[in-house]
Amino acid sequence: MKSNKINAISLFELAFKKVPGYRRFLKSKNFDPGLIKNLEDFKKLPITDKKSYLQKYSLGDLFCEGKFPPIVYASSGSSGKPTFWFRGDEQETRGGDIHRTIFEKIFGINKNDPTLVVICFSMGVWVAGNYTATSCRQLAQKGFNLSIISPALDKEDIFNALRNLAPLYKNLVIAGYPPFIMDVINEALAKGINLPENVKFLTAGDKFSEGWRDSLMKLLGKKNESTFAISLYGSADALVLGHETPLSIFIRRESLKDQKLYYEIFGEESTLPALVQYDPDDTYFEEIDGELVITAPMAIPLVRYNIHDRGKIISHIAMKDLLIRYGLIGKAGDNLKDWELPFIVLKGRTDVAVTFYAINIYPEHIKAGLEAKSISRFLTGSFVTHNKTLNKGKDHKLYVDVELVQDVASSEGLRTLINNELVKKLIEFNIEYRKLYFAIDQKAVPTLRLVDCGKLKATDGIIYLKGKKPKVVL
Repeated sequence: MKSNKINAISLFELAFKKVPGYRRFLKSKNFDPGLIKNLEDFKKLPITDKKSYLQKYSLGDLFCEGKFPPIVYASSGSSGKPTFWFRGDEQETRGGDIHRTIFEKIFGINKNDPTLVVICFSMGVWVAGNYTATSCRQLAQKGFNLSIISPALDKEDIFNALRNLAPLYKNLVIAGYPPFIMDVINEALAKGINLPENVKFLTAGDKFSEGWRDSLMKLLGKKNESTFAISLYGSADALVLGHETPLSIFIRRESLKDQKLYYEIFGEESTLPALVQYDPDDTYFEEIDGELVITAPMAIPLVRYNIHDRGKIISHIAMKDLLIRYGLIGKAGDNLKDWELPFIVLKGRTDVAVTFYAINIYPEHIKAGLEAKSISRFLTGSFVTHNKTLNKGKDHKLYVDVELVQDVASSEGLRTLINNELVKKLIEFNIEYRKLYFAIDQKAVPTLRLVDCGKLKATDGIIYLKGKKPKVVL
């Protein structure tokens, strides 16, 4: 096994030698690559991110020796123009390894037992669905008795798979975004579809509360089986970076019982952050000014790349010491040695976007809706947007508070008119929202609130004041 030091410095040397864009980036920063001799030197390298690096150079200059990787996927950009991402064979193999760990070590799935994976992530050009399918296909190629069906967000296709296919298999794994999974299970049970006892869930995109996990457990009649649902931590630019484990779930749930333990791990966050573990042989994490910076061998080599996630790193030793101080070592049991990996506390994003059903909603998209000719005269143009989970994680809402101009009164007719224009622009500019809207219909419509002039406030989310840059309020 390689150490972080070797991985990070070796990847830097590879990028400098073979990636023209990275050489030009360092030159633009007047940085001498010959200065990098050890890990402390490595930490002096300039930070990259999507705006300062990936969007600044042509795609061909970002790949090793200009060779384009075999797989392309996309995500919505703030301007409405999609951002294209890439992955190669190495990233696909790693995806298979991660899913094998989860299936075998956490879900307890024997490779010889018939297993059906129902992928309810968006497919098409979006990464979550096709990367999950590819990763599971890797397991099948390595001898797992596994079948994959990808109904994506089409609920009738999902229900048909659950009703007609799932009973043929010993194990069932449903993969999807947490709010959508909850919708599917509630509706499936209402339709009289009996799910197998050994059903597991693989989620990504949105962190969920322990209340959500408990609600799903209760729906399925499970008792004290918190590891039946596992959340992956990933992104379009870096794929899977970590995931929940029996140890991380145990610690997260215990923190809710002890306010002091919660504070030591999660700080003053009012909404419970995600807690995952990661393999330091795959990704070198740094915590810089409260943000997570990674160095990872992606199709576009990422060297000190800021993914603009708020979070912190906790070493395995530091977490073990914490458990000792709180008298939880015995209760943690074998999980402590079975999952001897560092932790990431994932608090949210610092770039200007709000997540909703695991997609990014940018202020530019909302601004475009509010500038429609039919409604702009009623509005100052300022707004606040944030997301919220309700009913113990069963419902996921996107809130948009818009400010009315002086002497304009709020009315249901005006609210409906504004909401129609807002949804129209979200569908036009955000390719992921468009897919979501046609899959879940009214559940994708924002909850719009009209605010009198001068009374717009934000306690969290994104605030946009007319004439100023949007900013995140935490």
